[in-house]
Amino acid sequence: MDRYLRVERSWNESTIEDNEIRITAQGLICNYVSYGSSLLQVPVLFESPRIGYEEKTMYMAAYDWRLSFQNTEVHDQTLSRIKSNIELMVATNGGNGVVVIPHSMGVLYFLHFMKWVEAPPPMGGGGGPNWCENHIKAVMNIGGPFLGVPKAVAGLFTSEAKDVAVARYKVIDSFI
Repeated sequence: MDRYLRVERSWNESTIEDNEIRITAQGLICNYVSYGSSLLQVPVLFESPRIGYEEKTMYMAAYDWRLSFQNTEVHDQTLSRIKSNIELMVATNGGNGVVVIPHSMGVLYFLHFMKWVEAPPPMGGGGGPNWCENHIKAVMNIGGPFLGVPKAVAGLFTSEAKDVAVARYKVIDSFI
């Protein structure tokens, strides 16, 4: 139980405490880690061959949400891996840019990635000012929290059923 609590706790934004714990799933399998995201992404994965995409031309990136965005690079080089995979996909597909479909907090993470990849080292990926233009064809954000999530939090505190009925019952049942 102690190890489980060590793995699941949130880390301080400025520190990385436990380097022995690596739980970030890689590849298309990382989609199945979270039930909510799989409801959205599994249909995209299954229908993509109908419009010309294959598994070898798709990459699903996962990151450790417990860390600050920049610390995901320090901890397990997540940003560098995303950069390398995008460059490989562009090179193997005749120079065509990639289509990126980030979901939820991944939308904000991808915005950070686009700034990071063009920034000079050591704080950035060193791709230069035109890296995103040369490697990314389109970005289709799904459910991004650009304005935060105050509506969901208000619903949890007030027990208002509108738009948050499932979360309301789960949260209230755990306290009763």
